[in-house]
Order: sequence, then structure tokens, then C-alpha cells
Amino acid sequence: MRTVLSKPGRFYEIDVLRGFAVILMVIYHFLYDLDYFGVYSLPSWFWPQQFYGFPITDLFVLIAGVSLVFSAAAVPDDKVLAKKLTRRGLKIFALGLLITLATWIYPHDGFIVFGILHLIGISTILAIPFLAGHTKSGSTSSKNAWAPLVFGLILLLLGPVVRRISGPPYLIPLGICPPGFSFLDYEPLIPWFGVILIGIALGFWLYPNGVRKFSVPERMPRLLSPFSILGQHSLVIYLIHQPVILLLLWLFGIIQLGF
Repeated sequence: MRTVLSKPGRFYEIDVLRGFAVILMVIYHFLYDLDYFGVYSLPSWFWPQQFYGFPITDLFVLIAGVSLVFSAAAVPDDKVLAKKLTRRGLKIFALGLLITLATWIYPHDGFIVFGILHLIGISTILAIPFLAGHTKSGSTSSKNAWAPLVFGLILLLLGPVVRRISGPPYLIPLGICPPGFSFLDYEPLIPWFGVILIGIALGFWLYPNGVRKFSVPERMPRLLSPFSILGQHSLVIYLIHQPVILLLLWLFGIIQLGF
């Protein structure tokens, strides 16, 4: 089997997993669009948001947490880390706000208020204290994984509790919504920041100090190369895939887009 090298500073297995999640996401939104526009009614047992959508989000968010460990290991000290992650978090959150604006314009009904980009953007900043001391000037061991793991599990356990609570709109990012709140995509900090923290814990265990702790083939099998490429461009694909799906469905006469 032919093999290819992954890009320097990247772990190809992470890109491959992310690429696999990208493919599942595109399939998920394709099925969701068919259901949303009444082209095909999905069986109740296969309703994407419950059976199919959440595992995809879990994988994306978990990988985002692991990747934060790589970011910490690549900078010289905590001060640089805080600046880097704050800047990155604000950038991703700003992209989330653009998604909010776009879905408010169309389809408007149940637009995205706090989706996966909002979550990852804010979580990137909130994760800074858990990553402090794990830069090039610091050190990571498996013991460091316990704090993010415990806090992450607590947030996961709080998720079902918080979901039952109603509150004002400004608490939507925490998982507390006004009565009758509807949404197209919703990943609040409780419980989803918990998945980020569990990803950080996995990163501390599997990639201490940004070094892979387990063995994989030195060269990535060529068969996995397409997944790796998709994984390396997952943010761009996330931003454009839904408009592309809708455009193709419209061009083929499968749906009608009413503005």
C-alpha cells in the first residue's frame, strides 16, 4: 500500500478523524435538508438530531479539545498561549456570528443562535486555565488530565438538568432557554464545553507535551489521504457546505427556495 507524509506539525490520525466527521456532517445536513423542505420524511428512529447528529458533534468537539493541547505545546509560555487562544477563540466566535446573521436572513425560522462555532470559539478561551503550564516551558503528565476530565464529566451530568430550566435569552449560551425557543443548531456550553474538556484530557493522555504517546505507521496510508485533506480544511467546508447543498438541490429542481 502506498503511503504519504502528513504535513509537519500535524498528526495525520487527527486530520483523518476530523475528515471522517466532515463527511458524516455533509450527509447529515443533506438528509436534514430533504426532511426540512418536505422532500423526504425521515423515519422517527433515524431523526438526525437524536440518532445521527449528536455523535458527529461529539466527534468534532472532542477533536477540538485534543487540538488545544497541540496549540499549548507549540508556544513558549502561558502568556503567549493566552493571547493565541483568545485571538483564535474570538475569530471562531465571529464566524459563528456570521452564521447567525446568515441563518437569520434565510431561512430565519429557528436561526442558529449558539451553534458549534459559537461553542468552539468561547470554549477555546474558557479552556486557557486548563492548558496553563502545558506549553514548551511547562510539562504534561497523565495526572494533568484529571482536572479537565472531572470538570468535563460534571458539565455532561448537568446537561439534562439545565435543559429542563427556562430563563431569559441571555442565558441561551449556557443551555437555559426561554419557553418555546426553537433552533436549527444548538450546542450550549452546558454540556458541550464538557466534551471540549474531555478532549483536552485525552490530549494530555495521548499527546503529552504535543508528542504522540502511541504507535502509528510513520507514513499515512494513501487510502486515508482524502480524509486527511478534508480534515485539514474542515472549517472552510463547514462554512460553505450547507449553501452548496441547498444550491445543488435547487438547481436539480428538488427543492424550492423561497425568500
